[in-house]
Amino acid sequence: MYRVLVVGVGLMGFAHAKACAALPDTKIVGLVARDFRKWQPVTDYFPDVPLYNDFADALEGSKPDAVIISSFTDTHADYAIKAMEAGAHVFVEKPLSTTIHDAGRAIAAARKYNRKLYVGLILRHHALWQKFCDCVAEIGTPINVTMTSHQHSTGDDWQHHKNILSAGLSPIVDVGIHYADLMIRLMGGDVANIRSRGTKTNAESPAINDISLKISYSDGSVLNLESGLGPEISPNRPNIKQATGPDGMVQITPDNTVKFYDKTFTFANDIYDQAILEQQKYFFDAIKENWNMEDHYRQVALGMATVLVAEQEMIKT
Repeated sequence: MYRVLVVGVGLMGFAHAKACAALPDTKIVGLVARDFRKWQPVTDYFPDVPLYNDFADALEGSKPDAVIISSFTDTHADYAIKAMEAGAHVFVEKPLSTTIHDAGRAIAAARKYNRKLYVGLILRHHALWQKFCDCVAEIGTPINVTMTSHQHSTGDDWQHHKNILSAGLSPIVDVGIHYADLMIRLMGGDVANIRSRGTKTNAESPAINDISLKISYSDGSVLNLESGLGPEISPNRPNIKQATGPDGMVQITPDNTVKFYDKTFTFANDIYDQAILEQQKYFFDAIKENWNMEDHYRQVALGMATVLVAEQEMIKT
């Protein structure tokens, strides 16, 4: 039985905790949050699980075999390192850190303490995106990938987005890490050039909240990303997910469908929840079967370097 401590119980932390609790041979032995008064649905769902306000106290009190980290981004690397020093394996939400240096420290700690460190890049476990990648493999290279992720938000949703932006990083990192990782999966991620622009559209935003990014690769492939969060982001902006190549186009539609030539692949509405469950299964299988994680570390480091360089070199308008 794996004893599991969950750090951060917001949207993603709660989802990971529920998925973990559904697995055999796992037991949630602690939840960590700054203020549980905001998370009544979580405490109702786990009525018998000890609650902690301090991460160090939680590590000492719960003696976990594994730690799931979904706290604010600027805590990810330090919490992961402390958990591995305490003897626990770590699942950490993306991004792994706010700097390339801290990402390297976390990966080095996993090697030093012989612990599994797995970064939650959800598209790797999402059946719809797996089908998208399978189809893109058939359209030849170079590929031109266009991704837009616009999220108009107000009220509680805008507060949630401000919490994400509070680490001081734009959507280039929080959103772009998914698509930089996607390009690594599709064609290796050998980056030739990066160009990015960003705008702060709201005075309350802790960081730039509306970005565009173009990454060019050595084989001529291109990733174009646009992403915005907040009240000023129009709900009418199109959300595009597509790849074109010499031999065709692959598209993802808003209704959980992949279109490829005359083929249509439709996925159930609960596909995202299934992907969360698959992530947790993968993490615990890596522990049980003692998988070599070096390829994962290499890909995580490459994806982090790509988006953080784009963040640092962003032209602010």
